[in-house]
Amino acid sequence: MNGTAIKKKLNSVLWYGYKLGPIRYLSFTMAMLMQGSEYKLKFKDRYYHLRKRSTDFKVFCEVAVFELYKIRKIDIGPVKTIVDLGSNIGMSALFFNRKYPDARIVCVEPEKSNYSEMLKNVADYSNIHCLNTAIWHTNKNLAVYDCGHGEYGFRVTEEDQQAIGNVASVTIDDIIAKYNLQTIDILKVDIEGAEKELFSCNYENWLPRVRCIIIELHDSFRPGCASSFFKAIAGRDYTLFSKGDNITVIFNEPNKAHAA
Repeated sequence: MNGTAIKKKLNSVLWYGYKLGPIRYLSFTMAMLMQGSEYKLKFKDRYYHLRKRSTDFKVFCEVAVFELYKIRKIDIGPVKTIVDLGSNIGMSALFFNRKYPDARIVCVEPEKSNYSEMLKNVADYSNIHCLNTAIWHTNKNLAVYDCGHGEYGFRVTEEDQQAIGNVASVTIDDIIAKYNLQTIDILKVDIEGAEKELFSCNYENWLPRVRCIIIELHDSFRPGCASSFFKAIAGRDYTLFSKGDNITVIFNEPNKAHAA
């Protein structure tokens, strides 16, 4: 490990130690050291399954501890249906389940090892449904590739770029039909650039059913993501605010599908 890597690692340790508090961080560190290649952390009366030498701990901290997906500023009312696109190992699904225990949650994760870990994390919750597939604007067979950013950075593409596997895609219309959804109260989108395709076409049926979108846009490596997204929602009245890398959009008008 070179000097830059050591400095980066030290900064990460100090940051997590500060944010979590020394006692909690020490207890987490002991759990990581004493267990095998996978370990369990207990937090708020729930155990989380994480993998060593992965991005799992970072995702756990961001989502479970620091509540990345907590919507603070505006009350969106009753939440009965959540669609979680890019579920990774299930941290966001577990957070939503804690906040909205009566909601049905549909999770979509294309990468097999992440999907397997997610199944362990959500095994006790019958209201959380998991799909090992990719979200796309149409049905295709897509390549999964590793862009070198860790387990939370896998991407899908129509081309075999550094492919580590293949996965079939589904559309949001497919999910609506499969689970008989009338509305999507929260649509969470973190799909590493595939939002460009998702919001480019074939959204006319499902988008009016969505009441709130929490999205991370990836224009830093996929130019056009933000343009596609904002063009798609341009015809609706909404309130927007941001937290971290996420943008939250809450649609102000009555849900059209629900009103019908």
